[in-house]
Amino acid sequence: MRGRSIHLVGAGGAGMSALGLLALRSGWSVSGTDREDGPALTALGAAGATVRVGHDATAIPAGVDVVFVSSAIADDNPEIAAARARGVPVRHRSDLLALLMEGHRGLAVAGAHGKSTTTAMLALALGGATVCVGAQIPWGQGTGAAWGPGPWFCAEADESDRSLLGLRPEAAILLNVDHDHHATYAAVDEVEDVFRRFVAALPGDGVLVVGPDARARSVAHAAPCEVRLVGDAEGAWARVTDEALVLADARTVPLRLAAPGAHNRTNAACAVALADWCGVDPAEAAARIVPFAGVGRRFEHKGTAAGVQVVDDYAHHPVEVAATLRAARDQHPGRVIAVFQPHLYSRTRALANAFGKALSAADVVVVTDVYGAREDPEPGVNGALVTRAVRGPHAVLDVPHLHDVPAALIPELRAGDLVLTMGAGDITALGPRLLEALGGTGG
Repeated sequence: MRGRSIHLVGAGGAGMSALGLLALRSGWSVSGTDREDGPALTALGAAGATVRVGHDATAIPAGVDVVFVSSAIADDNPEIAAARARGVPVRHRSDLLALLMEGHRGLAVAGAHGKSTTTAMLALALGGATVCVGAQIPWGQGTGAAWGPGPWFCAEADESDRSLLGLRPEAAILLNVDHDHHATYAAVDEVEDVFRRFVAALPGDGVLVVGPDARARSVAHAAPCEVRLVGDAEGAWARVTDEALVLADARTVPLRLAAPGAHNRTNAACAVALADWCGVDPAEAAARIVPFAGVGRRFEHKGTAAGVQVVDDYAHHPVEVAATLRAARDQHPGRVIAVFQPHLYSRTRALANAFGKALSAADVVVVTDVYGAREDPEPGVNGALVTRAVRGPHAVLDVPHLHDVPAALIPELRAGDLVLTMGAGDITALGPRLLEALGGTGG
């Protein structure tokens, strides 16, 4: 495959930049574009790709063999039109992932929540295997990917566009099943069906590790291979306590993670269970995971100013918001302030009440307007739908514009507070601005 020349449309996305880095490390020539500049696009350029900001028909270099696109790219993108006019094949990013996995022993991590973190944990548990996830990892040169020693390739399996069905791993983890992508799936039954088809395609000599989620355990019945349950269940491979794994053979494996929250202990337990199947002793696998603080934008400390700590998190579903707030309560004795940016109009419309319930666990709640990403606005669907569903905190603020948040929030803050900025949009830029307004700097 050496010598292949590819072009990535949407190269600044977390998943696409990761694929681009692995392609570069495979000896391919890589170019790419994105609508806006950002750290991932910069990192890909620094690694050797030819990148530019803005989509244009002239952006595709001569001699490109294949153009790969992410699901966020509309079909009328000028680069897609130019590629087709030139007879250059246009393929989905999942096809690139499958190409890169060739020659490796594939391991996939699936589920509605926790995929990126668990995939990174699995790569570490295996001693630094090749990894590709949709979030920045500390050893990924600013991306979510890295080549590692040995035969294993750990990949995040994405259900948002059903692209996980194009993967053929030897073994997999299924963390949970939930309805997160409302523009793709009409109901959770459709989500279950896709995950069922995914696990049914596993080889008979493989293994499926399943987290403590009722729907995931139901879906696991379709697997034609060994199934390892993690959590409280009869015959479980391991139970998870606050500081250890208790294996079915009565061994106790210490698991005192740097990453906060019960959900991360479960993620780590699933990674250890699959690493054990791959031949790594559970105690050794767990020890490799323990220092890992998380992938980018997962409870990421941004800084402290005026006694206020600011943490950024990717939580964009009610289950994730609730888990992040629980993790904050577990480790922070003071007040917890949630600043939430809803992501996608379809998700906000469907889950506004659930978001409000989850956010009610905070002491102060700020909700911005919806970050629409690839979706067009919907009449009446906005951040106010969420704020109206919040119950109980000291203060609930509806602040549509992100740039207005510091001025609206700072009068509510006091020393000892923890501010959580949460969402999958551009809210990640709020933390540094809030710290600056408080009189400090990030870091």
